[in-house]
Amino acid sequence: MSCIRNYEDKIYSSNMTALGDNVFEALQKTIVNNGGVGTITGYFDSELTILSVSELLLYNIGYTYESFMKQTKGSLKNLFYGEDVSFLDEERFPFIKGRGEGQILTADGSPINVYLYKENTTDKNGREIWAMSVQVNWEYENLTLINGAICSGHWYFDCDENGKIVDVSWSHAFRRMLGYNDILDFPNKLDSWSELLHPQDKERVMNQLYSAIADKTNQIKYNVEYRLRMKDNRYQWFRASAEVIRRVDGTANRIAGIFVNIDAEKKRIMQEQKLAAFHRAFTKSNLCEYYVNLEKNSFETFKVEASLMTAFEKSHTWDEFISHFVEYYVIDENKKTVTDFYNRSYIAEKLKGLETELSLECRIILNGKERWVRNVIMRGEIEDSEYAMIFLRDITEAKEENIKLQKMASDNANKEQLIQSMVRLVDRFAVCDLKNDRYRFYNLKGQMIYKPLGRYSEFQEQLLVNYKTMKPLEPMDMLLSPENICKNLTGENDIYKFEYCSQNEDVYKIASFIPLEWEAEKPVKVLWVSMDVSQEKKAEIESHKALKDAYKAAENASRAKSEFLSNMSHDIRTPMNAIVGLTAIAGANIDNKARVMECLCKITKSSRHLLGLINGVLDMARIESGRMSLSEEDFSLPELVDNLVTLTKPSIDEHKHALEVHVRHIEHEAVCGDSLKIQQLFVNLLSNAIKYTPDGGNITFSIEEKPNGFSELGCYEFIIEDNGIGMSPEFQKIMFEPFSRADDQRTTRIQGTGLGMAITRNIVNLMNGSIKVDSALNRGTKITVTIFLKLQESEKEQEKELVDLPVLVVDDDKTCCESTVATLSEIGIAGEWVLSGKEAVRRCYEHHEKKEDYFAIILDWKMPEMDGIETARQIRKRIGSDITIILLSSFEFSEIESEAKAAGVDAFIAKPLFRSRLTATLRRFVSEKKEKTARDYLESTDYSGKRILLVEDNELNREIASEILQMTGVEVEYAENGKIAVEKVLNAPANRYDLAFMDIQMPVMNGYEATAAIRGLSGERGQLPIVAMTANAFAEDVQMAKNAGMNGHIAKPLDVKKLSEILKKWL
Repeated sequence: MSCIRNYEDKIYSSNMTALGDNVFEALQKTIVNNGGVGTITGYFDSELTILSVSELLLYNIGYTYESFMKQTKGSLKNLFYGEDVSFLDEERFPFIKGRGEGQILTADGSPINVYLYKENTTDKNGREIWAMSVQVNWEYENLTLINGAICSGHWYFDCDENGKIVDVSWSHAFRRMLGYNDILDFPNKLDSWSELLHPQDKERVMNQLYSAIADKTNQIKYNVEYRLRMKDNRYQWFRASAEVIRRVDGTANRIAGIFVNIDAEKKRIMQEQKLAAFHRAFTKSNLCEYYVNLEKNSFETFKVEASLMTAFEKSHTWDEFISHFVEYYVIDENKKTVTDFYNRSYIAEKLKGLETELSLECRIILNGKERWVRNVIMRGEIEDSEYAMIFLRDITEAKEENIKLQKMASDNANKEQLIQSMVRLVDRFAVCDLKNDRYRFYNLKGQMIYKPLGRYSEFQEQLLVNYKTMKPLEPMDMLLSPENICKNLTGENDIYKFEYCSQNEDVYKIASFIPLEWEAEKPVKVLWVSMDVSQEKKAEIESHKALKDAYKAAENASRAKSEFLSNMSHDIRTPMNAIVGLTAIAGANIDNKARVMECLCKITKSSRHLLGLINGVLDMARIESGRMSLSEEDFSLPELVDNLVTLTKPSIDEHKHALEVHVRHIEHEAVCGDSLKIQQLFVNLLSNAIKYTPDGGNITFSIEEKPNGFSELGCYEFIIEDNGIGMSPEFQKIMFEPFSRADDQRTTRIQGTGLGMAITRNIVNLMNGSIKVDSALNRGTKITVTIFLKLQESEKEQEKELVDLPVLVVDDDKTCCESTVATLSEIGIAGEWVLSGKEAVRRCYEHHEKKEDYFAIILDWKMPEMDGIETARQIRKRIGSDITIILLSSFEFSEIESEAKAAGVDAFIAKPLFRSRLTATLRRFVSEKKEKTARDYLESTDYSGKRILLVEDNELNREIASEILQMTGVEVEYAENGKIAVEKVLNAPANRYDLAFMDIQMPVMNGYEATAAIRGLSGERGQLPIVAMTANAFAEDVQMAKNAGMNGHIAKPLDVKKLSEILKKWL
């Protein structure tokens, strides 16, 4: 009986008072990191004087404290043993930290290998000391002895759950083999080793390492040979072998292995291969043997088969010989391969490396018969690749024999594979004696979960605990009963089968009962066979699920697209209602030119939106294919808001909604971006608010510029809020998916495509913005969109002429007064406000008496007691016509325009009141300038004498473009397609045309082809400015036009302002 000694791990010290909390914390850290072992501390003096040592360490190495201090003389240097103790040097030891290895002397003078872990700290007095844990590991000791015997070093890498290497450990023996000392010059890092790999080996070795770590089946082994750069910069050959320790889920926990220097062995094998190659070459089967000087392209023969002599005799250089050999002897399908093989540059390059022999098998025709030959090229001198020995060996008989052997091997492999497949199918079987209630179990693979023999009824119970049947109506005990087995086995060739699975449905099997012995026409002994079909069954289940999901997805897609087609009219009707209604209004006011012009302007805006909607449907397809892009153009936020109000007003009036537009702190109104898509975005959101808010509801649209850290970008927050029916949390999760609509009886009568919100979200994402939805059933919806837009150059210079002008604001809403005066103050205008018409008349009269008249009065239309029109009438009556009066309202002005002008109103401004809008109106009265109409843009410059070539295949489009262009005085010539256009340019005088507008999609020759043809003409004809005038209006279309050689691009329908800019640039 052995006795275990009980002891406490005390600390002995020559100066116990010096040990403080820092020291004990450092000791604890070294223990934790080194597996719970003895400790030792000391000072960083020249002898590394020992301060303390634990009793556990003394016990493990056979010392008492007194004998330990006597043996070591109080110095750590005397504790370690061996030639390589340079880590104890004064300039190295302070910088070493973490894990290490070494040899220390025990009390009987024997050296033992130990694990070390070192930390640096301070004692109570603040003096720097070292703390080290020491672990005597006899398994490691044995491993070290084995490594020393076979000249190897061991290593290991720890991996996280994702297979990433997170910790690396190189043994001391490993470092010594490469010429390194310790952790300072060879740290425990992967790069310490991988950066030393030979460039030709590195990718292969690292791929093998990571593949072995990733392979959860352990089929891939890490067993590689490679060259590694030593500390003296010489490369030597090494062999590394390792095993992977895995977690329960198969992921790698650690890969550990050994590292052996095989340089001498490798070089010996290579030399033997060279000698063997020379020996193989000089055999009787060689058809020819000759010596080649690769640099001089010459050759000298040693042995030549008579049938090959002709090729040698006709050749003066080796290249000529190869050419003759390939042409007259090598079969057609091998000619190119042989020619490439005998390329002199290729041979020289290959023989410079480690290769000493190159070979290629091919077929040649010799004496009228097809023969297999091996072409062999060997380095003539071991270190010189300029010379080579070349042999041509007949291997026909060997090849035919090899083909026979391969066929036999293939047949045997097929048989073996068949046998292995049959064995793999069956994992367990048992012989069941139904008559005597006995069984004997046989386990072929996997864990043994059944008793090897016993009563058959017990065997049934074991199966019932672990498994169940696939069909609930057929319980396992019933299927396994002897009566049921006998019932299903009535003949010698019968097999009774059923499927069953584990209780957690992770394992699926097929049980088969085969009769072995019979009595009275009943089976008394049967063979029970278990076959694991988990993989196949799971695949079948997944397949069924995938088919079911695919069918469901197809049904949903079909239903969604059917709804899309039936509801498409809604989004189209929004701008169409505006177009039809405004057309009717224009027709009813045909004699009122101003009214007609206003309607035409709004019809143009609605038409553009309709075009944008069509583009939106196309955008959905582009979104799904990942090809949607944004254009970038200058536009103003006031125009954007006006367009939105114009487009949505017919629907708002139809539903008797109240729409409020709020503008809060907009410092930058002139921005750059894709205005069409932004407009489309908010029309979608406003249209939904209109549709899903019961008649007579309230809708608010607000815009605010938010501060951000970029001087070139503006951050704009748009909020659309309504008091409509709201959305359920479930629908909010899918509302941005294409064709999605709420399945609610409240929405079934509301038309919609289900595309609007999907397009909206994608537009916001393209702009790097965000969209947030806050909604609840029957409580309305609030949608917040935040986008970033580039800022145009500042136009504040235009506001200088308005500085210090006195303006009076009149509105019964105090908030509106304060907001308007704040906007005026930002411009530099001295603004005042009053809350009623009467007060306004009184204030104006007072200032008039003082001869300090206001420059302008801004009146709200709808005010109690005295509205804006009556206030204007009273001001004109008492003061006269010197003051500018501006009427402000969020309502349609057409109903009151005549009355207001008769009362003395000079101008109208629609709410919301943007800074730019207010500035433009006031400047009109300061400088007496008016906004340009479309005709003003074109007739402001006279291009008489200029000639334009209009290339357009559509007659109506030609008529429209020609009418617009001729407003400028320019002469227009036509071409119906690109071919005619090229001919006109070619046959006309060189300077006949000043500019060409080119359609893209045309018959005979399209716009891109025509442009390329014109650019190919010489002289001035090839330099003709060409601008694409096309319905292909996406950003990539603009880029394609530039790539084709065009000078510009304008989209249909034509933007008159942009057309004017193009004419100004090129004429």
